[in-house]
Amino acid sequence: MRRLLTILLIASPLLSAADKTTETMLEVLREIGGLQEQIKGMQESLEGKLSDQSQTNADQLRAAAEQFARSMAAFSDSAQKNLQHQQDQQTKILDASAAAGTQLQAISDQQNTTRQAVNDLSAVVSRLTTQMNDLTAIVKSMQPPEIPPAAAQQPPISATDLFANAEGDRLGGKLDLSLQEYSDYVSKFGDSPQAPDAQYYIGSIHYSKEEWEDAVKAFDTVLQNYPDSRRTPESLYYKADSLAGLGRSQDANNTLKDLRKRFPDSPLAKQGLTVKPPK
Repeated sequence: MRRLLTILLIASPLLSAADKTTETMLEVLREIGGLQEQIKGMQESLEGKLSDQSQTNADQLRAAAEQFARSMAAFSDSAQKNLQHQQDQQTKILDASAAAGTQLQAISDQQNTTRQAVNDLSAVVSRLTTQMNDLTAIVKSMQPPEIPPAAAQQPPISATDLFANAEGDRLGGKLDLSLQEYSDYVSKFGDSPQAPDAQYYIGSIHYSKEEWEDAVKAFDTVLQNYPDSRRTPESLYYKADSLAGLGRSQDANNTLKDLRKRFPDSPLAKQGLTVKPPK
């Protein structure tokens, strides 16, 4: 491409110069033709005057005329050769320019074809993108709502089944599991008839593990939330025993007195504390 442009740039001034040179050469050839006609006339005139000149002068004039004629003929031949060379060069330049123009036109046509292909491809990509977005929206609208993992892994369970599971695990020695199940029961079914029992067993498990602080809190919950339940006497007694385990002897004795006052007929009211305060 760059080479073709260079040829065109060089060719333009050369063509202009060649035209001017050709015109000059033609003008010279015309002048030479006129001189040759004048020389011919001079030769004829000299032939007529030779009789009036001496033989020596006549030979000199004839030799000079012939020499001049030969010089003019040589100059005319050289001028014609130069003119022919200029015309040949001009023809070559014109041929190169024509070839360059053909190549430039081919390149231009190829660029136009490529540009059109790119435009068509861009339009196809745009349509495909729109269709893909529409398809994505349709797929999303058809998907079922996501179910939280916790809900999927833990199907609903009834109060009866949950309490039964907690009881079974407690009696089977799985105290940590049953503790969690009793806590879930109180959280979900805190108003049910078995809620006081579940809360009491929470305290009982902590009591059996000598977790005195947690036991006191659990029994206090029974006394506060379910003060009239059948688990109230037991909660008072084991709260007092847990307080003794914490070394809170005064609080333990006060709780035991409350038990004996409120439930004097309870077997636990007649018992003393079993847990000895730490020394």
